[in-house]
Amino acid sequence: MIGALFGVFAAFSWGGGDFLGGLASRRLPTFLVVATSQAAALALLIPVALLAGGVPPSGSALLTTALAGIVGGTGVLSLYHGFAHGRISIVASIAGTLAALIPVGVSIAQGEVPSLLRLFGFMLAIVAIIIVSTSSVEHAVAGEAGAHADASSGAAAGGGAIYGITAGICFAGFSLIFAGVQAQLEETAAIGLPTIAWLLTILRIASVSALTLVFVTARLVGRRPPGDEPIRPGAIPTGLLPRLRLLVLLAAAGTGDTMGNLFFFLSSGESGVAVAAVFTSIAPITTVIFAAFLLGERVSARQGLGIALAGVATLAIALGGVA
Repeated sequence: MIGALFGVFAAFSWGGGDFLGGLASRRLPTFLVVATSQAAALALLIPVALLAGGVPPSGSALLTTALAGIVGGTGVLSLYHGFAHGRISIVASIAGTLAALIPVGVSIAQGEVPSLLRLFGFMLAIVAIIIVSTSSVEHAVAGEAGAHADASSGAAAGGGAIYGITAGICFAGFSLIFAGVQAQLEETAAIGLPTIAWLLTILRIASVSALTLVFVTARLVGRRPPGDEPIRPGAIPTGLLPRLRLLVLLAAAGTGDTMGNLFFFLSSGESGVAVAAVFTSIAPITTVIFAAFLLGERVSARQGLGIALAGVATLAIALGGVA
């Protein structure tokens, strides 16, 4: 029971964090939002890891964890950029479905025989992605009459489907890479809270370092990194309280992502990865719900069908085991 509860917490942490990050990306450049939110999470993680004790992983486990952090950070950057310039419902559903679909495809390629339920989910996911990514998008964008104050810019073609695809591939890569880290550590010792704290810290150190390196390198050669659009006038509030609210929003986005990772690890430890996957697979659905109720995003009947199929497919992939 406690494992399932941790899984639900993980889903809402990821879904809520992604929504807040996307919301912030509609006000500020995506690159700035991701770098600031993840740096804020890192500032919280470092003292937690030090207080938790233990030692950070070393050798190949350290390098693999850093690689996972870079890949995951790239996925977050793509996700937020899609949210800023496309439809949250489309980007989130595609990203979440691919994040569940690709690891299953890899396991099948490696010789694992999926159950009929998982195979059904696998095929349904492909159909859902095609439907969602090819649906026409008609909605009020920023600056148009009737648009929400934090509406999408509408600059992304197809509702930002390409960004959802990129984010989904990165998130799947993160899962596959990090699974190797867990296997390495489990061979030597049980993964406890001190180890988890260090893993989360290293993930954030790697992603923040990579973002900083990309930013500095791009500026040195006279270019802007992806997602580093000019800050529009009025995007950063002038008063102290409004600026604090914006900073809290950014910190909450980064913290939501980190807490999602933490609860997923705890859920896996209590009930196994299969049970944790069932509950965390609803994370994209929670993001879509937040967007619908708080931003008033609406979807067409065709998009709704694709999003619903994506949700069913993700659950089927998570619930289905091997034959």
